[in-house]
Amino acid sequence: MPTLDNKICPSQRFAKQNKEEYNVFSTTIEDASTIEKWVGIVQPHRVLMDPATFDQLKNKRIQWVFNQETEIIACKITES
Repeated sequence: MPTLDNKICPSQRFAKQNKEEYNVFSTTIEDASTIEKWVGIVQPHRVLMDPATFDQLKNKRIQWVFNQETEIIACKITES
């Protein structure tokens, strides 16, 4: 199972959109403020990611990896 680390700076790993809190995840970008267009998913967890990361994970079965502070620190690709 390949594991992809979250490159987003730890201080930017949460965001609010429409009064809902989202985790922020990217496999390539470290500064969330540089992302102009976000892709949001809500199931099974609310996650915002950049379009390149979304394309990388699209049509794959993944499992989010959380730390003790409930931040997404990585994702595992369980099936392609």
